Amino acid sequence: MTNMEGRYSLGEKVSLAARDALLSRLGGEEWPFDPLLDLVEVPPTADLLDVGAGDGRFLQTLRTRGHVARLVGLDPLPGSPEVARGEASDLPFADGSFDLVTLVRVLGHLPDPLTALAEARRVVRLGGRVVLAAHGGDHLRETWRRVLGRTPGVPGPEAVLREAITQAGWVASRPDARLPVTLTAGDVEVLVTASGAHDDVPQTAFPVRDTLHLALYVARF
Repeated sequence: MTNMEGRYSLGEKVSLAARDALLSRLGGEEWPFDPLLDLVEVPPTADLLDVGAGDGRFLQTLRTRGHVARLVGLDPLPGSPEVARGEASDLPFADGSFDLVTLVRVLGHLPDPLTALAEARRVVRLGGRVVLAAHGGDHLRETWRRVLGRTPGVPGPEAVLREAITQAGWVASRPDARLPVTLTAGDVEVLVTASGAHDDVPQTAFPVRDTLHLALYVARF
């Protein structure tokens, strides 16, 4: 999904936004940001850095919720003027610049996750937190089983988070987010197309009741 620098291409970001729009409609919440913020308390006075901010939707969600402190977005391919250009492996900030650093669906797309974690740790203040998120193993599991005829066998993006956290020696809490959804065949066709797949959607296999699953890891320092 990414090039050699571990970045999303512009086309991939558009596809991700299309998938999020569909899942937000089905789940009744802004996916994945509202479920994340429902579980991870972010004080409105906390200075926050969002690494891999893309088009800045997470920052916009925070402002909508009344955030008043500094919000900074960083991405190799910024999708909005409020997001600065930069790499997770070389954050252009002084030590201890933020109360909270977030990497939402980012770590699995980086060539060096451990360096990204070290950089996030460097710029977070004493008593601050680093929040990592990725789609968990239950995310749309039944939908993809019906499309593919089997459960996808490759490790999901959550596995990268677990391995990197273990190798870094971090201790993290795990407040997962799950939302029930029902997908029609039309919904699944949109999802398959936005995912860049070319599988035929078996019309008789849907609608299906499924789950949106966001795996969260919260490390405090």
